[in-house]
Amino acid sequence: MTKQRVLVAMSGGVDSSVAAWLLQQQGYDCIGATMRLFDAEDNGPGNQQDIDDAAAIAQRLGIPHHVLDCREAFDRDVVEAFVRAYERGVTPNPCTICNRRIKFGLLLERAHELGCDTVATGHYARIRCRPEVHAAGEAQPPSPSGAPAADGSAQASPVFELACARDLTKDQSYFLYGLTQDVLAHVLFPLGDLTKEGDIRRIAAEQGFSCARKRDSQGICFVPDNDFASFIERRRHAQLPEGDIVDTSGALLGHHRGAIRYTVGQRKGLGVAAAHPLYVTAIDARTNTVVLGDDQDLLASSLIADDWIWSAPESDMEALLDEAEASGTALPASAKIRYHQPHQGVRVTRAESAPAQGTGSAPDGTPVHGGIPARDDAPQRRALRLDFDEPQRAIAPGQAVVLYRGDVVLGGGTVRCAC
Repeated sequence: MTKQRVLVAMSGGVDSSVAAWLLQQQGYDCIGATMRLFDAEDNGPGNQQDIDDAAAIAQRLGIPHHVLDCREAFDRDVVEAFVRAYERGVTPNPCTICNRRIKFGLLLERAHELGCDTVATGHYARIRCRPEVHAAGEAQPPSPSGAPAADGSAQASPVFELACARDLTKDQSYFLYGLTQDVLAHVLFPLGDLTKEGDIRRIAAEQGFSCARKRDSQGICFVPDNDFASFIERRRHAQLPEGDIVDTSGALLGHHRGAIRYTVGQRKGLGVAAAHPLYVTAIDARTNTVVLGDDQDLLASSLIADDWIWSAPESDMEALLDEAEASGTALPASAKIRYHQPHQGVRVTRAESAPAQGTGSAPDGTPVHGGIPARDDAPQRRALRLDFDEPQRAIAPGQAVVLYRGDVVLGGGTVRCAC
């Protein structure tokens, strides 16, 4: 039997290196690939060292290694989208955009070109495949990608579940909500049932991998020292415009050197003297104003999220919303509005769809287009309303919100506003 050929995304770190080794041990025909995402210049040292580290691991494993030039797509779909989101006054989540557009979009296309039907990464998450129930009422395990059964009879497409990792301290399912059923059918996460310190680093050390003790990457990969403001100033070749800092009633409290330097919920480094703690409660890109308020001003019980994507079968989720809507209720679920947050109980209903991104302007008049590039086939972006069981603190427009049922990701979207 021909071994399944898999393109393994190798970043040069310990996770993807061990992922490649595990798949090789399981009998897969592995091909390593590292994406060249950006050059040195304004992006610090670039990712050439990661490419070299990945090539060395691939050589040690005896597998081919390819360097894929993804710079143009990464700059357009991730970096520029990130900058424009900040200019629009929202806080973007570039990792979710990169996963959706690059790692499981462009990379999957390149995998097919290299004769691979599947992409594997070192993400901490799990993919489960549910058996289909046929007319006779008997469950049968689905064949890959809904292919015909061995006897030539038609078979229903399998249903894939994107689930949390066993190691919840490393679980990355929050960043992967953009993986639809079509994508999940072609993805492997070999690390989903393993722990970082107890399993992954031990295996790397036993195999003599130079990356065994390599530190995990921190922050945004293309922003040196996580200095967003300086990065954007260099990219735009202009200093950020100064503006006013006001309280919730509009009274002037001070001035800022660029609203991008602030995030909703921030307390330190505000540059304003006050008798009691103040927090950033809003950023108004239209007026280039930063709004400060009390801690209570950060609480909200609901949010609207758009650019919604279902990881669970879309027809199933839309049917559940239809049923809830018809009965005058809401769909119960749990949600996370930030990576390390525990799951929060929510009730989900449909909200008015927003127009495709591409309107508005930054304080300097530059057109802005929001946090994720609009798709040509989506002139209206699906929007949902989430009503939380308990008020949430510092809901930041532009960030990802992800729905779960138990440990299974249902889908996610981009926070438009708190309400």
